[in-house]
Amino acid sequence: MGAGVDMVSADEMVSLLLTRHPRAARVLLNHGMRCVGCAITRFDTPAEACAIHGIPAERLLSDLDVATNAERNDNT
Repeated sequence: MGAGVDMVSADEMVSLLLTRHPRAARVLLNHGMRCVGCAITRFDTPAEACAIHGIPAERLLSDLDVATNAERNDNT
């Protein structure tokens, strides 16, 4: 990722991530995570959700970064 790129944080609430970056929903679903529409998203971070679902956090965060960067590029 280039300098100045705002990467997805493992400590950000999933609900905030979904609000800020709509493409994150597809990434979560592709990883088998049904966070979209789950009431717990207000309390869980991506790292916690990965632990619950048994998914490597690094892989999810990398995919989220790709999707959110593409989203930013579409909006510029």
